[in-house]
Amino acid sequence: MSNKVTVERAERKDGRLWLYADNVPVPLVHVTPKRHMLVDSDALAFVYILETDDRFLYVIIPKQWWPELKAAFAEGEPIWLESEGMALELEQFGEELAYLLENIRDNANYGETFEQAVQEVFFAE
Repeated sequence: MSNKVTVERAERKDGRLWLYADNVPVPLVHVTPKRHMLVDSDALAFVYILETDDRFLYVIIPKQWWPELKAAFAEGEPIWLESEGMALELEQFGEELAYLLENIRDNANYGETFEQAVQEVFFAE
């Protein structure tokens, strides 16, 4: 079983950003938000960490969904993951994203391609 959960669709609805994924290996009822994010600079993705009793799951948010992420972030909307009719709030997502964006801006340590992609989506005038 893969520990990676790739977001396949994103939609702002009812004052929230909904991230949809069909490949979650365990029901969301058995998952706890870790309240921590990473980046995958090679895949141009933000990664939110979830936890089960015996492993971590990594919610991969590819660049194609960043415009929706930016709009929801600007409005302070909560971020939710939905899979197979179950939903889970990705707690502390906004705070984690803000921290990452601040660190990524003008910082080549994340790789030039990733830093440029973040600049284009999140900091474009």
